[in-house]
Parts: sequence; C-alpha cells; structure tokens
Amino acid sequence: MRIIDQSVQVVYPRTLAEGVDELKRIETAGRNCWRSEGKITALSYRTFIENLMKRGHESPLEFGEIMLDITTSRDVLAEITRHRLASFAVESQRYVNESKDEGGIKFIRPLFYKPFDEVYNYRLHLGENRDIEYESSRKWEDAMELAEDAYDQMIAMGMKNQDARKVLPNSTACRIVMKCNLRELLHIYALRSSPAAYPEMRELMRLMKIEVDNVYPGFLPEKE
Repeated sequence: MRIIDQSVQVVYPRTLAEGVDELKRIETAGRNCWRSEGKITALSYRTFIENLMKRGHESPLEFGEIMLDITTSRDVLAEITRHRLASFAVESQRYVNESKDEGGIKFIRPLFYKPFDEVYNYRLHLGENRDIEYESSRKWEDAMELAEDAYDQMIAMGMKNQDARKVLPNSTACRIVMKCNLRELLHIYALRSSPAAYPEMRELMRLMKIEVDNVYPGFLPEKE
C-alpha cells in the first residue's frame, strides 16, 4: 500500500511560449467581434483578454485550450467528470491491475490524515486525550489495508480486475487526462474552489492554479 497526495501537471501548453500562442489565438478570434484586428501587437493579447473577462464576454476564451494530467481519488473523480464541456480519459479499474505498481495499490491521503504519533498513541492507551482526526487516520489506514488485501486475494483466486475492483474504496488513486477550453477551465475553477466545494476538490484546484500559472500566468484568480 502506498499513501500519496493529489497532483496536477499541465500536459499542454508545454511552455509559457505555447501558452502565449494560445492566448494570441483567443485575441485573433475575439477581435473579429469588433473588426479590430488592426490593433493587434506583440503584447496586446494581455489587455484584450483582461477586458474580455472584466466585461464577462468570455466566449472567445473557448478558442484557447489546456490539457492536464491529474492524479486524485475516485470520489473527486466523480465530481470533476460532471463537467461535460471538458474531455476526460480516466485510468480504468476494469483493465488495470491496481496492485502491479511498485509498493502496491495507491491511495490518496485524506486531508484529515495525521501520520502515526507514538507519544499520542501511548497516551490514548492510557485513556488520556482524544484526537478524532488521529484516530480516524488509523481507522482509514486499516480500511485501506483490508481493501488491498481483499483485492489481492481475489486476483490470486483468478478473479478479473473488473470484479476485484468492487472492494476498492473512494480513496483509491486514479489518473485522469483532462482537456477543456479556457472558458470551461475558468468555470470549473470558480465552482470547485469556492468555500462550498468539497475540501479535497478545493485542494486540487489550488494545485491546478500553481501549474496553470506556469503557462497562463494570472489567468486563474487568487482564492483566499
């Protein structure tokens, strides 16, 4: 069993220069609305796109694209794939044997997770103090180990991956390749980084912004 964190990597654009090319494509398309192509300069895309976003005239943003490589849990997967204006290629539990990776099945670390604390564990056995998150972390670890053991035993008995996967929990890691236009990216980020969003989804959006800023600096707004 391996406990890992969520991660995001931008697949395309691969560089800041490619990101600028995408933004210039947005400007080229958008200026057709006002027949203002003659105002295009090497840096005019910056102001142009800023003005589009201030005015709420976001349709030209659909001419720019991004592709992301995301590793997250199956419950977060269920939420993010509800955005139907994006394309998703999801690692298949039906065809992929989850135990074949080095270290065994990967599980995404919950935000409540606290690593083993020998001193606290000793005090707990003495009946002193209680830490719900610490104790829940131990329960979670136990559950993941049981799930991995059940999966491995079913595979060893000759069950197919598609049947053995039934015992795997929401915390099981999965890899997603996601592609969308920049208007949809802005929508996903706004919705999924709000205070009402699932905390692990908000964390994924935080990681996404860090990576997106490398190719589209400042495109995604800061969140508190």
